[in-house]
Amino acid sequence: MKRFLPFMLSMMAILAIGCNQETQESPRNETEAEGERKPDPEPQKPPEPVTLTLYMQSNFPIQHLIAEEVGKKYPHITIRPLLREAGQMPEDLLAAGTFPDLVYASTPWYTDYLDLQVLEDLNGWIKKSNLDISKLDPLAVDAIKMWGENGELYALPIYRNFAVTYYNKDLFDKFGVPYPKDGMTWKEAIELAKKLTRTEGGVEYKGLDASESYSAVSALSVPFVRPDGKANLLDERFAVALNNLKEIYGIPGNRPGINMSEFYQGTVAMSVFWNNISILEDMHKKGNPLNWDIVTTPTYDIAPGKSFQVDSHNLSVSSLSKHKETAFHVIQFLLSKEMQTVLSKNGFLPSLIDPDFENVFGENLQSLKGKNISAIFNQKSAPLYKITRYDSIVRGELNTALNEVLENQSDVNTALRAANERADKLIEQQRLP
Repeated sequence: MKRFLPFMLSMMAILAIGCNQETQESPRNETEAEGERKPDPEPQKPPEPVTLTLYMQSNFPIQHLIAEEVGKKYPHITIRPLLREAGQMPEDLLAAGTFPDLVYASTPWYTDYLDLQVLEDLNGWIKKSNLDISKLDPLAVDAIKMWGENGELYALPIYRNFAVTYYNKDLFDKFGVPYPKDGMTWKEAIELAKKLTRTEGGVEYKGLDASESYSAVSALSVPFVRPDGKANLLDERFAVALNNLKEIYGIPGNRPGINMSEFYQGTVAMSVFWNNISILEDMHKKGNPLNWDIVTTPTYDIAPGKSFQVDSHNLSVSSLSKHKETAFHVIQFLLSKEMQTVLSKNGFLPSLIDPDFENVFGENLQSLKGKNISAIFNQKSAPLYKITRYDSIVRGELNTALNEVLENQSDVNTALRAANERADKLIEQQRLP
């Protein structure tokens, strides 16, 4: 027992020393561990305020919606619209060193910007951001791609324009004529127009306004200029379109109008035109609503089921912008389902393809309640033809040919031949060296 006691005391002393060392070392180890920790991250500073100039072709209502929604999502980004007008043409802004950050344009109107070399190729930004453009309307994207000679993509479609047949239900009821239906041909629309065109109570009523010559050939996807640079008005599709207009406006009393102005006045039964819902909504808000609805555009036998050619409204980033990344980020946001839903609710046809959009289309517009929204979504756009810098020349001569046909009763083919010759001469005068 005496031998065992010293042994036990020795062991207890050793354990006590060990415990004391552990107690003393633990705080030192914790202090070292704390020294190895990364310091807590500092609170992130809010992004620096950025003002982006948005260049607009004209005063479209969409500019206010874009500015408002971007501001709500990203309070540090301010969108400042700038209208294309005298003194603020692209060449003026370039010369002044104030070219905008974002350019808003529809698909046919890029010649000026490409000549000035002020548009950024978006392919690199799309790849960097992993933006999936395969979910966008392929017709709209392909139409933009045609502007890139070497695969460049100079814009992305924010929303698509659409054409429909607007009709005044009160006039159809007044004259006892059945309402138009989706899927009509031009021949069927013309027969309806004959029943509705008349003068009553001193008021002239027109059955059908098909607008101008450019829209008339839209569904036929016919180029205005041939690959060899010559005018293309001898293509038989132009004769089809002009003969159709000749028959429409050959109805006694059914003269052409200016866009939809007479439809808004309540004297046109049917008007085939692009998206003008914002004007009808404004009339509704002001307490002067029309009793209207829509059906699909009439179609040609040679282009069954096709509406007007694809026409998207797009955004580009300026190659001169000091805020390219932020500008592209705005485009990316506008193409998100969140923002595309907002556009759809406000009566704009999204460029993002998603069946959910039809269910909410026009939800924020009182004038669209109970309307035939499916007419917008169910008819396919015609593909866009290859656009050239000389298209405006040929379009002008086509319109002159139409006036000769309607006012002077000229033969369609004769008028088109003369217009084609005039266009060729003008192209030669303006051809770039």
